[in-house]
Amino acid sequence: MTNSSLATLELRKQVLQARSTLYRLRIQHEVHTLRGHFGWTRAGIGALTTYPVRSALLGIALQTIPHGRLARILALAARVLLIAKVACLATAMLQRTTSPSPTIQPGTVRAVIDL
Repeated sequence: MTNSSLATLELRKQVLQARSTLYRLRIQHEVHTLRGHFGWTRAGIGALTTYPVRSALLGIALQTIPHGRLARILALAARVLLIAKVACLATAMLQRTTSPSPTIQPGTVRAVIDL
């Protein structure tokens, strides 16, 4: 090999090493940025604000109320809300299952959805 081809290979090697270092630094920067966005405190707050956790916390809070007139009223209200939510879910499920299936008109490839 001649000196010019060796010099060219050396330059290509340096370019590849520099590019590799640049990509590693970019990945390290992006990982650091993602860590900042997904901290434990933000994940904890996000988990606490979900509906099931809020409902559970409300139930626990209602259990700590002393037994009296207010506790009975709140317990009754919670039961009524629960029954209303279950009824809404049941009607929504029934409406989804009883919706008519699309009909195909003879002689065509189009489907007609009856609403």
